[in-house]
Amino acid sequence: MKTRFSIYASALVLAGLLAALDSGCKKKQTVEQNSNAPTIRSQTNSPVVPAEKTSFNEVTSQLDPGGDFYLYLGTAQWLEHLSSKVENLRQRLPAASAGEATNINKAFDLLTRLIQDSGVQDISGVGLSSIEIEKGLYHNKALLHHYPDKGSGFLWKLGGDQPHAFTGLDFLPTNTALAVFSDMDVTLLWSVAQNELDKSQFPKARALLQKVPEEFEKKTQVGWDQFLKSLGGEFGFVLTLDDSNMIPIPLGGQLIQIPEPGLLLVAKVKDDTIFNRIDQELKKNPQVIKGDKAGLKMRTMPLPLPMAFNLRPTAASSGGYLFIASSDALVEEALAIKDGKKPGLKSTAEFKRLSQNIPDQGNQFSYMSERFGQILFEVQKQAIANGSKSTPEQMRWIQSLLRQNRPAFAYTVGINAPDGCMTIGNGSQSYAMTALLPAVAVPGMLAAIAIPNFVKARATAQKNACINNLRQMDAAKQQWALENNKKSTDIPTWNDLKPYLRGPVPLICPDGGAYSLNAVGEAPTCSIPGHQLP
Repeated sequence: MKTRFSIYASALVLAGLLAALDSGCKKKQTVEQNSNAPTIRSQTNSPVVPAEKTSFNEVTSQLDPGGDFYLYLGTAQWLEHLSSKVENLRQRLPAASAGEATNINKAFDLLTRLIQDSGVQDISGVGLSSIEIEKGLYHNKALLHHYPDKGSGFLWKLGGDQPHAFTGLDFLPTNTALAVFSDMDVTLLWSVAQNELDKSQFPKARALLQKVPEEFEKKTQVGWDQFLKSLGGEFGFVLTLDDSNMIPIPLGGQLIQIPEPGLLLVAKVKDDTIFNRIDQELKKNPQVIKGDKAGLKMRTMPLPLPMAFNLRPTAASSGGYLFIASSDALVEEALAIKDGKKPGLKSTAEFKRLSQNIPDQGNQFSYMSERFGQILFEVQKQAIANGSKSTPEQMRWIQSLLRQNRPAFAYTVGINAPDGCMTIGNGSQSYAMTALLPAVAVPGMLAAIAIPNFVKARATAQKNACINNLRQMDAAKQQWALENNKKSTDIPTWNDLKPYLRGPVPLICPDGGAYSLNAVGEAPTCSIPGHQLP
């Protein structure tokens, strides 16, 4: 019996092997046959040659292929003659009264000049790319391109000219949470505003602009032209977070704990015009502390009131920079980092990770730490939770629509080059997510508003319906007692009240509560809190 079973088993195994070999051969033949099948590429015609020149090669040569997002948009054809299109729009407007027509023409004249003078018509293409260089870390590029012989409008000059080393990075402490430094030609901005409004023939707008220097000089006692000439064209904002001191802040009726913040404003200056004016004003206060050292002028104003965090408003001038800070300690730390006496943000592992393959020169940079992103994320969740009556499941759904379930962080550099403006950065967000954000965030925000209101409205409707049931029950009890000579202590049944109630009996609470009829002299009740007769 065993021998026969072994023979059968061997035969079955052999048959299985033969079937597998035959299947493998057939599969190989099928693959080989399919490999000869025409692909989509092989069925297309020869490469199409564009009828007009585009900036495709110039833009895409500076992007990173192979990632999760890649975009080129040629804009030359529809931006090159933008001012002419605006003029055509003017001609197509319906007839208006004389006064209205005059103002409309002035507005169109202003818009046309802004388009021509700004250089927006020089934009020949836009490019975006994102590629994941580590798990959860994306290398992003964005290019606003113009040809090298273009780009003479003020749009391309307001943000600085030649790229330079980022001195602002040398001021940043290790606990920097958020920092933004940018070139800005304020003098050019003021000149553009003056020129455009002078030509606009809008008297009220021109008069309003002319009051700006007058009001500034009246309040600061500093000449407007002197103020503009003192600026060095670079401005920065720094926010630090000190985890060693957690402070409470109110949010939605509750207190949440955040690290102690520190604020530092930085402006590159050509002289001490601004600091000297601040110093003159502070001299009127005898409590102001003078902290002058070699190469440093500093004034600190201690606050008499006890604070939950270190707040000592400070103004300082050193090395061609003006500092306005929340404390003198923050200014001293920034200068110590600049002098190499203390480690700064650039020495941290997080910054080194985020700055890999990022240029060390440019015209703008921005940095947001993962710690700051986490705090923003938690504050957002807390704000939504405090302002919503939704269930936990609904809350998680709302938050998933609003943003990713992880904090954002990034380091980005902007460069003004002869062929346009390039932005390069590393961060937790891909342009693929950014592109989808409007489609996701808008419905998400609407849901965040609508769902809690819907839930609240539904609960109110259920409560009102239940109270209406209680009123019917109470009226039915009184009618039953009157017609049957019952006492106030008698308790009816649902069958007793059936002739006096409308609809199916027993009545049902729409929110699932349990009803108690109670005695004639007592009001009927529902087990749901708040569902009761007045």
